[in-house]
Amino acid sequence: MDAWSRIIVSAMPAVTAPLAAFDDLLDLERSRELHSGGLSFGLETVRALAQALGPLPEARACVHVAGSEGKTTVVERCAAGLGALGLSVGSFTSPHLVDPLERLRIDLSLPPVDDVRGAVDEVLAACRRADLTPSWFEALWATARVLFARRGLDACVWETGLGGRLDATRCSPAHVCVVSSISLEHSAVLGSTLAAVAREKAGILRPGVPLVLAADVPAEAREVLLARARELSCELRELPASDAGSGGGSGADRPGESLARAALDCLAQQGRIDALTDEARGAVAAWRVAGRGQLHRGVLLDGAHSVAAVEALARRLAAQGAPGPVVLGVTHGRDGGAMARALLPVAAPLILTRAPGPRGLSPQELRAGLPDVIDPGTPPVVLESDPDAALARARGALQAGRRIVVTGSLYLVGHMLSECREDS
Repeated sequence: MDAWSRIIVSAMPAVTAPLAAFDDLLDLERSRELHSGGLSFGLETVRALAQALGPLPEARACVHVAGSEGKTTVVERCAAGLGALGLSVGSFTSPHLVDPLERLRIDLSLPPVDDVRGAVDEVLAACRRADLTPSWFEALWATARVLFARRGLDACVWETGLGGRLDATRCSPAHVCVVSSISLEHSAVLGSTLAAVAREKAGILRPGVPLVLAADVPAEAREVLLARARELSCELRELPASDAGSGGGSGADRPGESLARAALDCLAQQGRIDALTDEARGAVAAWRVAGRGQLHRGVLLDGAHSVAAVEALARRLAAQGAPGPVVLGVTHGRDGGAMARALLPVAAPLILTRAPGPRGLSPQELRAGLPDVIDPGTPPVVLESDPDAALARARGALQAGRRIVVTGSLYLVGHMLSECREDS
């Protein structure tokens, strides 16, 4: 069963109900104000919430993953390898594609509803005792901590939501840390230079905990990460140049596979898990993440959502030749104009739409990043606010032997994946 099939095996409305208690909490992840620099966040509330929850059992093997791209790929491949070793595994990822419970998977499947409901009740009780109002993400992280602890899982793999230094997942236990990639992203929050972004990602490092570093981290960012690792006496495992890529996101699978294997090797060296078997290595290699370079009902769904990842996608499309329709939607806080410029030469046509949610940039905002006058040899750019109508326009423009691509935002990919599922 593939990744997407395992996500949708249950009826979504019934499954999501346990998390409805968090609906009124501030969702910073989807806040345009935060990504414009108008809001700030820190660890004070989540630390107080962790204290209010009281001591929780910790899994014997924990991995924490940060990066600009490829985090979910590394998390899920780690979970696949740990599962193949016979361990029970919790994985905390973000964002979700269709259902929030995708973020709280156990053994790469949606968690039991009753267990989630019990964890939510514990979190709400802790908030009442300590008079706390966490954000939606902080409450979800706390739910994952309780859920995984009460299930007595052998291993947990945590993906940062934003940055790392001030992310709620920083309060999770970790025995190895992974940085999958560094590129400019969320500049109003993380900073406008690679060094600034790297300082935020380096915030996940713990004293004496090994760091696994992707091969192609830019030199400016790499220096920051290595300096912080030296300060904290973190053993460094840096992938060789032969494993360079996008960190495992957006269809480039080898780096994510190598990072996951390196992280699991670190756990084995610490005696926390057995050495990787051929079966475990095969499980790491075979796992595919939904919405990342996924071909579904003739549509290539690629969650590339940074300029670097979209440029890598454009290079792959150029190498394939015969461009087809490309549907692009981008969220506020990212350079949608640069993404559109990268895709324009490999799209026939380029269809600009609005990614779902309050952070979605309008097609007009994306079009403003393109030249006023397009080369006459380039297919016209199409502006269509409604994602479903944009996909319909793409299908109408599709020529034989070519393929539709949807990219720019995981929110857009999740919406399209849901629509394609309903069509099927």
